[in-house]
Amino acid sequence: MKKYLFKTLIFFMAVLIITNNSYSESNDDQVALSIIMYHCILKDSERTGKFVITPAQFEDDVKYLKDNNYNFITVTDVINYVNNNKAKLPKKPIIISFDDGYYNNFLYTYPIIKKYDASFVLSIIGKYTDINKEGEKLSPYYSHVTWDQLKEMNQSGCVELQNHSYDLHKNTKGRKGSLKKKNEDLNEYREFLEGDLNKLQELMEEKLNIRPNTFTYPFGSRSEESIQILKDIGFDAALTCREGINYIKKGDTDTLFHLKRFNRPYGVSSQEYFKGKLENI
Repeated sequence: MKKYLFKTLIFFMAVLIITNNSYSESNDDQVALSIIMYHCILKDSERTGKFVITPAQFEDDVKYLKDNNYNFITVTDVINYVNNNKAKLPKKPIIISFDDGYYNNFLYTYPIIKKYDASFVLSIIGKYTDINKEGEKLSPYYSHVTWDQLKEMNQSGCVELQNHSYDLHKNTKGRKGSLKKKNEDLNEYREFLEGDLNKLQELMEEKLNIRPNTFTYPFGSRSEESIQILKDIGFDAALTCREGINYIKKGDTDTLFHLKRFNRPYGVSSQEYFKGKLENI
C-alpha cells in the first residue's frame, strides 16, 4: 500500500512539474518573439491570397500554436518586459496581429480567439471606422469595424487595439503611408505625421477610453525621422512589415520601434508555414 501511494505521489509531482514548465515565465536575458501578421479573413476561398485567408485556416493556426504550448501575448506585454526590470514574459511567447481593422476581423477572428482563450492585436485605420453609418449593413468583403464593435473587443480582454494611422493607408502625391517625402522639411513632416496620428489617438481616447502605445506603419513604410516623432507623440513601440524573429532584451527600447512580423498567406498548412518562423519548433 505504501509503495502504491509513493508511486502515485511521484506521478502527480511529475505532472505538476511539466504543467508549471509549460506556462512558467521566461528568465532568459534574451527572449525570442515571433509576431504573425494577418489582414483579412473570408469564407470565400476564391478571394484568398497573400493577405486573405479563411476562418478555417486561421483556426488551424491558433490551434497549432496552442498545441505546441505557445503563449499569446500583446505588444504591451513586450513593452512592459523591456521597460520594467521585474516584468517577465511567458515561455514561448507569440503575438497575433491584424492590420487595417476589417469587419471580418470582428466577425471571424474575434470568436476564434475567444474560443481558444487566446489574444490578438488589432491595428485600425481611423477614417474607415469613422465612415461607418449607423444602421448600415456591413460586408465582410470591404467594411471596417465600428466603434461599438471595437468597444466590445477592447472590453473582452482578449483584443489589444493599436494605431494604424487615421488616414495614411494610401500612396498618393509622392507619399507612401507615413513615409517622409523626398526633400520634405523636417518640421513639415513632423506636423503632418503628428497631426494624423494624434487625431486617431484622441478619437480612440474619446470613443474607447484608451490611448494606444504602438504605431503600426502603413505598408511598413518608415523613415529615419519617424521614430523620434513617434516617441514624442508618446508611442512606446512600432510594428513593421520586415520579416524575422525578434530578440527582446531588457532595457533595449530601440528594438521596440523595429518589431518584425511574418506575413501569413493562404494555401500553406499551419505546420509548414510556422516552420522556421518559430524558434522552438
